[in-house]
Amino acid sequence: MTVPAAVRTARRRFLLIGCALPAAITLVAVGLMVAWLPEVPPTVATHWSGSGPDGFGPAWSVPLGTAVLGFGLVALFTGIMLVGTRDGRWGPMLRLLAALSIGTNVLLVVGITWSFGLQRGLADPLDAPGIGLPLLVSTLLAVGAGVGGWFAQPNVTAEGRTPARTVEPLDLAAGERAVWVRTTMMTRGGMVAIIVSIIALAIGTVVVAATGSAAWWVMLGVTVLLVVLAATTFVFRVRVDDRGLVVRSPLGIPRFGVPLAEVEAVAVTNVHPTAEFGGWGIRLAPDGAFGIVLRAGEALQVTRRNGRRFVVTVDDAATAAALLEALSARERVDPPAR
Repeated sequence: MTVPAAVRTARRRFLLIGCALPAAITLVAVGLMVAWLPEVPPTVATHWSGSGPDGFGPAWSVPLGTAVLGFGLVALFTGIMLVGTRDGRWGPMLRLLAALSIGTNVLLVVGITWSFGLQRGLADPLDAPGIGLPLLVSTLLAVGAGVGGWFAQPNVTAEGRTPARTVEPLDLAAGERAVWVRTTMMTRGGMVAIIVSIIALAIGTVVVAATGSAAWWVMLGVTVLLVVLAATTFVFRVRVDDRGLVVRSPLGIPRFGVPLAEVEAVAVTNVHPTAEFGGWGIRLAPDGAFGIVLRAGEALQVTRRNGRRFVVTVDDAATAAALLEALSARERVDPPAR
């Protein structure tokens, strides 16, 4: 497939802003910290509370951790873009991902490097000064970098290969009832990626706990939250009947749907998770579209009467769309008493 010139330009700008610049910032920061190692205590402060430093770790672990974090985030954002745009599709979510990449990198790397540099010349890490100013400045710089990264990229939207298509309503007799049910599941690659991320975060929690930092409680909470979210978002049951569209997890929550009275239009579309929604799972697109996006490919798209789109990736979306179109048409002609 020939990629449009506008998409090639957007991709190059993404690689510059979301990959090259964060990688360069990380490289400079790690280089500085390695050069400062002889000047800092063997054990440095790694976490602060209102009363001062309350978490400590080996000095060498800070530049190493910064390198893993900085380059890891660059690889993550870049991999999402490269894998997700092979069909030539592009959208504002990718523009946002590049801005998030540079902004997140600046926030973390600048803050860590500054707090590390403040400990040069100290004999005891307990004497490390507060990091209020580094946090404030790194936050402001991150916001500036993110906003600048957004506007430095072209506003490109390319639909790729398959536009949304309408379907003929299913032929239902008067009073006839029909139900369509399918199970949609996240792709194996997506599940593996999420599980690996959870395992990596769990390992990081153990490492941070071993340093004595109280931050491990926060990391543990995030890990548990991710486990719960994964358990409730890997699989969804999709149902179309005389109530409308209902999408829910096997546990019953979360549950989403569009009642028949709110259905304005129904279509079948081809979803690209990265370009349209910035990834997989329960997603909100920049244009306000809400999606249950568990894989790339065929999806049922319902446009509400307020113009908002609801999208769920599922097999046999054409049959679901035909039935929902027929039921919503019947609702408009002969709405039930309420």
